[in-house]
Amino acid sequence: MAATAVLTVLLPGTAAAQELPDLTLEELMRVTIQRVFGASERLQPVTEAPASVTIVTAEEIRRHGYRSLADVLHRVRGFFVSNDRNYSYVGVRGFGLPGDYNSRVLLLVNGHKINDNIYDQAYAGAEFGLDVDIIERIEVIRGPASSLYGTSAFFAVVNVITKSGASMRGVSLQADAGTLGTGRVRGSFGRTFARGVDVGLSGSLEGSQGVEGLYFPAFDAPETNHGVAENLDGERVGTLYGRIGVRNLTVTATFGRRQKDIPTGSYSTMFNSQDPREETTDTRTMVHAQYEGSIAQTRLAADVAYDRLHYSGVYPYAAGDEDTTTLAFD
Repeated sequence: MAATAVLTVLLPGTAAAQELPDLTLEELMRVTIQRVFGASERLQPVTEAPASVTIVTAEEIRRHGYRSLADVLHRVRGFFVSNDRNYSYVGVRGFGLPGDYNSRVLLLVNGHKINDNIYDQAYAGAEFGLDVDIIERIEVIRGPASSLYGTSAFFAVVNVITKSGASMRGVSLQADAGTLGTGRVRGSFGRTFARGVDVGLSGSLEGSQGVEGLYFPAFDAPETNHGVAENLDGERVGTLYGRIGVRNLTVTATFGRRQKDIPTGSYSTMFNSQDPREETTDTRTMVHAQYEGSIAQTRLAADVAYDRLHYSGVYPYAAGDEDTTTLAFD
């Protein structure tokens, strides 16, 4: 049986989607074609990009209630995301193992690479360090794109474009509460001032108690609470974002800190230890300045950035019958 696909579009000012062959010439000229930057490091229509591209807009993020970059990627065609109760791992087209460090996916923020400089890994969960509410759009360019970006762009390039002050539209305050002890508060301000000065600011705090009792069959024994980790799935996240644009110059600064309790007894540590110090902490700081202009018909672009990523892990080990000792990795 043969199958056919029909492209439908929703024109501005219309109430229903229409099939492309049924549109008049005037209606075809009004169809909006999305543009992508990450495919060729220049802004171009997706129809001209030399790659398979998916664009997730801010409206889609809001409508579907995505809480992290991992949530977004999990619903992109060809992508899947796994989680080991500490970090999120991205797979593409069936390739990708838990604990593989996401080193084959290139992650960009406004075109700037933020994979770490040790394992070249991309952070996709809450450890990403950006509130999804300040994302304007996410460009997913399926790989390989190693000729343009290097070896980490083998599976895909994910370019996160953040909001400007104009798109933030004034002052916004938000508070959310949900199941599993989840809560979030967020505030933002955005405005374009005289002479084209564009300012955007945002900050958020989020926390979750997680699942109260997680069962792990590998630890199903009386001395390890029959495999149940109690109240060890909590997470606390704080983010700051600032952006200022003056004519052709844009400066973006971000700060994100994520603390995650560890319920899995990883690295042969004590299972269900109830030690309040047992957690991983990921802190990311980025300051990125971009300049784009033109001289005659020549495009001029320059950027400079400061990046800092700090990881700290505290893991308790048994030192005797009752005492414990703590081994920390920084």
